[in-house]
Amino acid sequence: MMVRTRIRFLLLFTPWVTVPLALLGVYLGLLGPLMLWTRIGWIVYGVGIAGAILLAGLLRRRYRLSILDSTSLGVMTWLQRRI
Repeated sequence: MMVRTRIRFLLLFTPWVTVPLALLGVYLGLLGPLMLWTRIGWIVYGVGIAGAILLAGLLRRRYRLSILDSTSLGVMTWLQRRI
């Protein structure tokens, strides 16, 4: 895969995908040691994943991404915030 194609693919992620994944990574990175030391650490995983799914659902209703034009030179997108 060409670098340009990979960058275009990464940039087409909408906020309702990228924000929950980023927060889930930070959440699991910070609480990883806690999960290893306690017996019920698996609950922290479930809470983090459920929270990320809930946040994605909330952001999905709020943001909409439309692809206006796609050529070999690039992609023209429009990010709209719904009220």
